[in-house]
Amino acid sequence: MRYRIPVHEFSFNKIKNGSRRVGVHLMDKKCQKIKLHDILELENSATGERIDCEVKGLAIFENFEDLVECITPEKLGYDSKQEVMVRLNRVYSKEQQDAFNAVGIYLSPLFGKINVKFRDENER
Repeated sequence: MRYRIPVHEFSFNKIKNGSRRVGVHLMDKKCQKIKLHDILELENSATGERIDCEVKGLAIFENFEDLVECITPEKLGYDSKQEVMVRLNRVYSKEQQDAFNAVGIYLSPLFGKINVKFRDENER
């Protein structure tokens, strides 16, 4: 399946240039539907630019702290665990973090066309 996901410009650029190989999200209803080999159409929320990435793996954790302990900061596009936590706490409120598990989505950018069914926003 194919899903469109808005991404902050900072994170989008790290994924695009290859310095981030794992996207971090809350395990909300949308992320619960993502499966191995699905295509994520990541959209830069500032510019509208899009890139396609194949899901190469999913790692689900109780919380962001556990995720950051298991996945190296380099794979997340940062220099330290503290920097990762600061960024995550800016993006996700305490209430959001308490309501959902954390998921690390291993991504492989695709620089060509893929013919995959696109799910409508209402199906999420």
